Amino acid sequence: MAQQPERIVRRGGEAEQREADRARLLERVAVGLAHEAKNPLHNMVLHIQLIAEKVGGVQGKTTAIDKHLTALRDGIGRVDALLKSFGEFAAPEHLPPDLPAAVARATQLFTYEARRAGVQLVTKGPATLLVSSEPRPLGDIVAHALVAAVELSREGGTVELDIQPRGAAAALQVRGEGGFALRDQAEPHLAALHRLAAEAQCELSIETPPAGGARLSLTFLLPR
Repeated sequence: MAQQPERIVRRGGEAEQREADRARLLERVAVGLAHEAKNPLHNMVLHIQLIAEKVGGVQGKTTAIDKHLTALRDGIGRVDALLKSFGEFAAPEHLPPDLPAAVARATQLFTYEARRAGVQLVTKGPATLLVSSEPRPLGDIVAHALVAAVELSREGGTVELDIQPRGAAAALQVRGEGGFALRDQAEPHLAALHRLAAEAQCELSIETPPAGGARLSLTFLLPR
């Protein structure tokens, strides 16, 4: 009987290691997917252009065909942008520590999560702002803050991500308003915020009112 707790701990450790191993593989798959998918997308854009040139002289049909071709271009552009964000999120080491860019990637990649939860996303702030952080923890901590706020504002709530320059620092205010809070779903992401704060060189403040919603503040120093 004395060995049973040790066996449970060992099994738990093995499960965690399997998850870490799988996450390592998924990261490589994500990077490969983002790069490999670009070639067929660009090939489709080329062929759309060739089709547009060939049907350009067909009278009476040009306008209707152009609408279809424009819709195809727009769809391909959205997929291309999504794959670009996906690849950058999976392997951000080469990216600058740009806080608004990290927010833009997170909102793009987790738009489906927000829409499925019935939450509207709103972003405010400058288009670019470099902070003193490493790219990977910066992207991760922003993503966890977004998902936590979504889980605390489900079914009709709004999550606002507002970047505010403050002298030698920049604050990302993530505010969840309205809706219904699923605290058990938000808790793992809130715990991740605490673990990541030091690595991301971020001063963290978390408020989760009993009535629901969230007040998350992530403050980063600006580079000297």
